[in-house]
Parts: sequence; structure tokens; C-alpha cells
Amino acid sequence: MSKYTAKGSAELDVRIDADMKRIAEAASPHSLAGILIGGYGRGEGTPFINPEGSQAPFNDYDLIVVVDRLNSDIRQKFNALEKQLIDELGLPVDLCPYRLSHLRRCEFSLLNYEMKHGHKVVWGDENILAALPDYPHDAIPLSEGTRLLLNRGKLLLDIQQRLANPEPLSEEERIRFIKFIHKAYLAFGDCALLAAGQYDISYVVKKERIQDITDCPARDIVTDGYLKAIALKEWGDFHSLKDFGVVAEFEAVRSVFLRFLPWYRTQCSGHEYSLLKTIALNLKWNRRLSTAHPRERLYDAIMVLLQNRSGMSIERFYKLQRRFS
Repeated sequence: MSKYTAKGSAELDVRIDADMKRIAEAASPHSLAGILIGGYGRGEGTPFINPEGSQAPFNDYDLIVVVDRLNSDIRQKFNALEKQLIDELGLPVDLCPYRLSHLRRCEFSLLNYEMKHGHKVVWGDENILAALPDYPHDAIPLSEGTRLLLNRGKLLLDIQQRLANPEPLSEEERIRFIKFIHKAYLAFGDCALLAAGQYDISYVVKKERIQDITDCPARDIVTDGYLKAIALKEWGDFHSLKDFGVVAEFEAVRSVFLRFLPWYRTQCSGHEYSLLKTIALNLKWNRRLSTAHPRERLYDAIMVLLQNRSGMSIERFYKLQRRFS
């Protein structure tokens, strides 16, 4: 059984083990612990299937690095290490620093929930994440799903921007956009499960539960797309998708997104943050007094931008999305 994937090979595990060892060599002198999260951390990462059948890592390496203290100098140090490791390993590496004393107060976010319940400690104390709060499985904030949809909407906007250029897609772009489209379907399915109180971190469980979901837009399309996206995540044979029409599939997923996001927002209630924090964020980033979290403006903006209507500039959207994603 694979250590990092559902269906990957022992050889792929050896490669990822070597990559984790190199990351630990570079980052452990500057941290107390390193925790691999995301697909590979849960054991559900993607093996990329090369044309001759060999396997390679495909997901980003997302790691939480636990530190004693955290300031701008430490963040810059890890940013520099990220660039160094990306050059060495040929894959995106994200080193996100968390202060040890802050672990017990970490917000109830989807990231922290999944980190708590699905991770691999690469170096340091194996039980270091026991300090995280005991996030209840049946109380994940629904606003986390809206944030997820916003981030996937940004990926669809990336595709839309590139397709406006008449130049043919490169093979690298084609694979990346197939990945983005499937990520959107994964978000639809995850959010449908969140809204129904049926979310789980395991795709084995979610594959079963999604088939009982009834109350969401384009239910059959969402279910079918979700199951296909999980299958591609488990076995990343992108080269077999020669008949996958990126343009047509993008239009289809964009249409679903424009229906799904407004529906999902109606499932959420309450403020994402305290009123005072929301007002302060608006004054800083939008230069206006408002009691709606800045992400609310981004939810509206992504709907407008994906319909090619005038509104917030794309540059401004990307800047704020990076800040509030």
C-alpha cells in the first residue's frame, strides 16, 4: 500500500521520501517540526503517470513548519527556502510557518481541520499537533466552503484569461487546465457535502456520500464531475485524456460555477470574522467603511469577471484574492 497516494507505486514513495528528506535538511535547522499536509499528507496524493508508465509526484508539497517565534525575517527565510527547494526538486514547495504557542488558538478553518486529522510529521515531535483544538467533525464553518469556491473560481479565471489568447495551448498548459477544471468539480462536491453536514477528509468516504446528495444545483453534473475528479486524483494519467476538450469543458464548468456559488452562499449565515475586524480590514484594503468581509466583495467580483462583465479590475481581484484566500 502506498504511503502518500491511494494507488501509487513503491518507487513513487521512495522519490517522495527523498524529497521530504531534502526539505527536512533545509528547513529543520530553522524550525521545531515540519508537517506534510494536503493530498500527500493524507495518503491521497496524485501519482502523475508519464507516457511510458513511470510515476512522478504531481501535487505541491505543502508543509506546516512550527517555530518558536514568528516575524517578517523568519517568513522571508522560509520564502527563500521555498524558492531554493522548488529549483532543486522541480515541484512547488510551500513552507507555512505556525508559531508553537499559537497552535492551541488556531482558528477553525478547513485547512486546520484537515491538518489536525490528516497529516504526516516529517521532522520533530510526532504529537506536536495534539496542541490544536479538537475541531468537531460536524461543525466545520460553511464559510470555509465559500472560500474554497473563491479559490477555484480564480483558477477558472486563469483559464478564461489564457483562452482569450488565440495561441494554441502548450501540453503543459493543457495538463494544468485539466487539473484546474477537475479542482473546481472537487470543490463543488466538497461544498455540497459541507452544506449537507456530510463532509469528511477522506475521499474514500466522500465518494460514497456524494451519491446521496440531492440539494445542490446541477446535481447530476456535480456528482459525475466529482467522481471523475477523484479518479484522476487517484491515478493522474493526464496523457490518456487526449479527447478532453479544454474549451468546451471550461465552458461547462464555468456554467456550473455561476449557478453553484450563489446557491452555496445562501447556505451560509453569520459573519466570517468579528465586526470590528471586518471594519478594519475594509478600511485597510478597500478604503471604505463596511460591515461585510472583503471576501464578500470578491465573491461578487468573481461572478462578474467569469461572465466577462465590467467590474473590479482583474489585477485588483488577483491582489485581494491572494490576500484573503
